[in-house]
Amino acid sequence: MSTLDAKPVKAKILNTKLLTIAAVILLVLALLFVATPLLSTTTGFAGRTGSNQAFNSPGFSGQGSGIFRLGFLNGVTGTIVYAVALLLSLAAAVGMFMTKRWGKVLGIIMAIIYGLLALVNLLPTLLISFMGIRNPMNLILGIVQLSLTIAVIVLASIPGKKPAAPITPAVPPTVPA
Repeated sequence: MSTLDAKPVKAKILNTKLLTIAAVILLVLALLFVATPLLSTTTGFAGRTGSNQAFNSPGFSGQGSGIFRLGFLNGVTGTIVYAVALLLSLAAAVGMFMTKRWGKVLGIIMAIIYGLLALVNLLPTLLISFMGIRNPMNLILGIVQLSLTIAVIVLASIPGKKPAAPITPAVPPTVPA
C-alpha cells in the first residue's frame, strides 16, 4: 500500500433498535423534567405544613421544588430554558429515530445535561432527608431521572453489529473436455 492510496474508513454502524428505545426514553426524560415542578412537593422547613407553596406564586418562583429553586430558573426564564431543552430533546429523538449520528450525539448531550440537573435536584433532597425531613416524592423523582439518564447514555452508546459479508459459494473448477 503506497502513501497515495486512500486509507479505509471504518464506519461505525448505529444500532437501530437501541437508538429507537433511547429516543423514547429521552422524550420521557424531557417530559418528566418539564413536569417535575408539578409532581414534586415543596422541600425544606416551610414544606412541612402540607400546602404546596410552589403553586402560590406565579411561574413557580419562591419556594418551588426541583430545579426551579435555582435563581436563574425562576418564572419565565425557567419556562424558556425548559422549552428550549424540550425542543432540543425532541430534535435529538427525531435524529435518533432516523439513525443519524448527530441525533445520537445530541441525545447523549441532552441526557448528560438532564443527568446533571437530576443530581442538582437529588443532592439537596438526600441531604435534607438525613436531617430528618422526609420527602419521598422528590427522592423517587430524582432516582427515576438519574436512571433514565443512564439508560439513554448506555443505549445510545452501544454500537450496532456489522452486517455479515455475503458468502459466495465455492464453485469447483471445471475440467475442459
